[in-house]
Amino acid sequence: MKKRYMAGLALALVGILSGCGQVKMEAPDNTISITPVAQTTNAPQVDTSVNYEFTGNNIDVSDIDFEHYTWNGAAWEKDGCCVIVPNLEKIGEKSGTIRFELENNAVNSEYIIVVQIENFNDSGQIAELPESKLSSLSTEWLTSAVAMQEEKIADLVAGVEIPLLVRTLRTDGTQILVSIDAFADPENSSAVKYSSYAEAYTVKFLKNDNLLTRMR
Repeated sequence: MKKRYMAGLALALVGILSGCGQVKMEAPDNTISITPVAQTTNAPQVDTSVNYEFTGNNIDVSDIDFEHYTWNGAAWEKDGCCVIVPNLEKIGEKSGTIRFELENNAVNSEYIIVVQIENFNDSGQIAELPESKLSSLSTEWLTSAVAMQEEKIADLVAGVEIPLLVRTLRTDGTQILVSIDAFADPENSSAVKYSSYAEAYTVKFLKNDNLLTRMR
């Protein structure tokens, strides 16, 4: 089974950022605001969709770059493949959503990335990675934990990479909850260090010139 990522692009999103009547702090120009969408369950962390809303603050970027990492027992290792949502002209003040959706209901299901952007309609890009270790994990006692950003990031600068999702799996029937901080500081994450499999997804918003450098 090969890992598949899909960046799906759609036309204008209606009412993507709610909160009418609320006072909102203005974010600095030339940045992106990313807001996690609250999950609807109070149950322990399990595999679920992870959703974000984003808005450009007069930002001069036109491409979105997703990266996938796996834990090799000592460090996060980039898989050498990325998903690019290209040629959006300038995001400027456009709004959109980023969703990580599971392919199916299996505990070791793979994620699909779906991106929807205001006033944009084009085909996405599908990328494949080498055979995933996920498919070889026994599901009899398999448990998982998922973490996302908990707070809004109001001033993300172009070219800065941040994690959007960290997932760990264990094959002994036990579960250790994981934090999004495990990407930056895995040595202090028991969930990562003692996992049977751990992965992370990151995002960067890029200019076209940065994209050319990134793809060389």
